[in-house]
Amino acid sequence: MKKNLWIWMTLSALLTFFAYAKADAAENMILGYTTGDSASYQSLTAYHSYIDSIATDTFAFDTKGNLIGETPENQLAFAKKNRIKTWAVISNYSESIQDFDGDLASQVITDETSRKHLTNQLVSLAKEHGYDGINIDFEAVFPEDRAAYSSFIRYVSESLEREQIQIMVSVPAKSADDPEDDWSWPYDYAKIGQAADYVQVMTYDEHGSWSDPGSVASMDWIKSSLKFAVREISAGKVIMGIPSYGYDWDLTDQENNALKQWNEIQMLKNETGAKPAYDVQTASMTFSYVDQVRHRHVVWYENEDTVEMKSRLSNDYHLAGVSVYSLGYESESFWQAVQTGTK
Repeated sequence: MKKNLWIWMTLSALLTFFAYAKADAAENMILGYTTGDSASYQSLTAYHSYIDSIATDTFAFDTKGNLIGETPENQLAFAKKNRIKTWAVISNYSESIQDFDGDLASQVITDETSRKHLTNQLVSLAKEHGYDGINIDFEAVFPEDRAAYSSFIRYVSESLEREQIQIMVSVPAKSADDPEDDWSWPYDYAKIGQAADYVQVMTYDEHGSWSDPGSVASMDWIKSSLKFAVREISAGKVIMGIPSYGYDWDLTDQENNALKQWNEIQMLKNETGAKPAYDVQTASMTFSYVDQVRHRHVVWYENEDTVEMKSRLSNDYHLAGVSVYSLGYESESFWQAVQTGTK
């Protein structure tokens, strides 16, 4: 009798362990950012089995807190049909300046009337269109607005929570809280992490068209960013970003520097006959070529192997999951790499 009881207890413990392990694995988010174009919808329908969440990057606002943008109803309908969680991205991107607008963010962050109006609209947006959550993506926030931004996030979070709507906040990657860094200092990870359900750390754009050539997301840079993030925020709330793009630098004319989507890079390699090389220091891929006007170019990007390698960090740091910016021009091999890395 005692032997049978011992066996039963052992089996019960094992079943409980595996049940929790399975539940934990199921909770790992694979989030795909979408835009309003047809390419995003096509990627969503083609590769939806690899993701469990989408964030529709289609909304902005004005200085009075009025929402601007269109809801991609076809994406939401498809997501709902396939039990994919949905987030509405709200950013301070300004079409007039074609960039993130710090003045616009400051107005809504610091003005009580604008803040309340925008928050009420976020609640209405989520309810009307069935969004599971709101993703706040304010970039180029002013250093002097650091405390106000944390307060804004807390205010929005409390308002959404009352309506059972989740909040995710996107923040720039950083490895330290440096007041001299105007880009990342405004984001108080600890306070934002306390208020938000998830914090999406944008571990991409380490280098870009505005900078010297270099890896978009080098391994050591990502690790350093994640180490800091999980010190300040519960790891179970942190989502790490993975780029589905690279950059092409024209070494003669910086005006020609350009972001290149996943499939554009593949075509560029074929058209130029370039010979890509794996850079050990960054765990990224790079190649160079000469264009038709004899300008030398340098390209940095990720391939399937490096995407898989970097996706594994989500498990190494026990994160909530990964996000991909963005759906639209990637291949199935890209998603297979993400899936393998996050298993």
